[in-house]
Amino acid sequence: MVDGVVNALLSPGLLAKQTEFLFAGLGIFCWVIWFIIAILIMVWVYKDAESRGMSGVLWLVIVFLTSWIGLIIYLVVRKPKVMAPPPYPMAPPPGYGAVPPPAYGAPPPGYGAPPPGYGAPPPPPGAQGMNCRYCGTPVPPGSMVCPRCGGRL
Repeated sequence: MVDGVVNALLSPGLLAKQTEFLFAGLGIFCWVIWFIIAILIMVWVYKDAESRGMSGVLWLVIVFLTSWIGLIIYLVVRKPKVMAPPPYPMAPPPGYGAVPPPAYGAPPPGYGAPPPGYGAPPPPPGAQGMNCRYCGTPVPPGSMVCPRCGGRL
């Protein structure tokens, strides 16, 4: 009985049909893998073209219709990627505005201190005599012209 089953399984007709099904299944498997890779490539081309300011749909259709040739053409003609500017406001670089290291000597006198009178409120108009904006001469209150240079106040 065992010999009959073995002979039936190994008969030339049945073995040929088993091999045929094996190659058919392997062919379908390869076709499915190829299809998935093609879909992934088309999605990548679409996203890459959109990120470069190109028409993603146009390049998707070109790659779909021409397969690898379209992909190679896309890789040759695609625009360079536009880099986004850094977000603002930016922090100053490290060490910017810091006191110089000791190797450069001591900082100059008044380094980092505000100038005299900084932050004080301005005097009210007319509280003290005005000065000419052209020559700096003190001008009596109520004058319209400078008595020294004749400049209009």
